[in-house]
Amino acid sequence: MSVPHPGGDPNANLYAQLKRDVLDRVPQITAVEFVPDDIEAKQLRAIFDPTRLDPPTGPDSPELTIKWYRQEPDDWFRINYTDPNTGFHAGWHQDEDHPDLGQAHFQYSTANTEDRWGIRFKHETPSLILWEIIEELLKDVRPTYQYANEES
Repeated sequence: MSVPHPGGDPNANLYAQLKRDVLDRVPQITAVEFVPDDIEAKQLRAIFDPTRLDPPTGPDSPELTIKWYRQEPDDWFRINYTDPNTGFHAGWHQDEDHPDLGQAHFQYSTANTEDRWGIRFKHETPSLILWEIIEELLKDVRPTYQYANEES
């Protein structure tokens, strides 16, 4: 069961910054939406072009959803990637769901397996953390975990 955020609203200005500084600059992402809209902005949704991913997926577009709350001493966030074509899910969470794994953890699931472990980010700034996550998703996570159990 997921532990809800302890309170407060996400920072819409932070979402605009993450969109402008990170998501709009990733060539595999074709659209970024504020959910439910840019006034309330409770989360961001980035849509990937399935043909621009390596390896390609499709026909449906994978999504990256971002929920981020600025708070002291540490931000609370959940960044989740979902590929509807394969059922693959990957998430980077800094929340209270798994205190045994530390402040932040990575988790993934496929049709045949799932796992999670504690992680540390190289950066503290939200934009740099998001860059780090997207880079890891594209260069390591998808190739290593999404396709790990497929027959060659």
